[in-house]
Amino acid sequence: MGGNGMTLQHERWEITSRGEWLDRRRGDLTASRIAALWDAHPYMSREQLGASMLGAYNAGDSGSMRRGRILEPAVAAGLAEEHPDWIIEKATTYHRLPEYRIGATPDYWLTVDGVDGLIQCKTCSPEAWETWRGRPPLGYSLQVLCELLATDRQFGILAVMVTNRSLPIYEWRVPRHPAAEARLLEAAAAWWAEWDAGRIAPAAPTEALETMLDDGSSVDLSADNYLHSALPDRAALKSMISDAEKRCTEIDAHLKAAMGKATYGYLPGWAVTYRSHQRAERLMPAATIRTLRVSPKEEESV
Repeated sequence: MGGNGMTLQHERWEITSRGEWLDRRRGDLTASRIAALWDAHPYMSREQLGASMLGAYNAGDSGSMRRGRILEPAVAAGLAEEHPDWIIEKATTYHRLPEYRIGATPDYWLTVDGVDGLIQCKTCSPEAWETWRGRPPLGYSLQVLCELLATDRQFGILAVMVTNRSLPIYEWRVPRHPAAEARLLEAAAAWWAEWDAGRIAPAAPTEALETMLDDGSSVDLSADNYLHSALPDRAALKSMISDAEKRCTEIDAHLKAAMGKATYGYLPGWAVTYRSHQRAERLMPAATIRTLRVSPKEEESV
């Protein structure tokens, strides 16, 4: 079903070679290029989109494109590690809406709790990530929305790996959105009407789409002066707590081994007890456990 409630015709082709895939998709508004209709594509203008359809424009293999191609499987592997219950499978098909000459090649299929979705993998430099302010660019959301329309899947995951040392992956869930899908189909129809008349269509308006696709899941905290100073303190304190807990665990393990079956331990200046007591049955079954307590003793008067 399309965003306007009408039934859309879907086509699906197995990708057998890169050359065939490129030929099939050249004359379509593909999901990876469709953001150009709103002047929201990070690398392609509407004029360049038109030239690429004629085979007169090829952006080549930029550094960011190469990075994304190489790291795409790593993004999927990271998602699988973080979500062991997800069923993730590499997509190998090209999908079309022939009436609108729209096409899409998803990166991965996804099934969660029996619901079929898809994954679009991206990479992002740390410098670019800072400019996003916690929200993905409109062009990436439009790409996933277009893929959902072309494949008729129920939801998408936009997964972005930031290429810093820890390679974190950020996820945004993109559900089906009938109103936004209707805007996408309208923009595609307007493009083709102008294209068939030998003209490049003007940019479609973005304001309504941005409002529709903003689910409020991210908030820009960059203006919060308190957090600018407090978060470094928090990170340092968390590190101290972690180190302290680790050291306490090491000391307790040694002390418990040294106590053995004894209840009391003697050490000048310290009181050590390792008593057994009965734990009441609540969510866990009743059991007898031992609690280790260590406290400094006050110096005796002489």
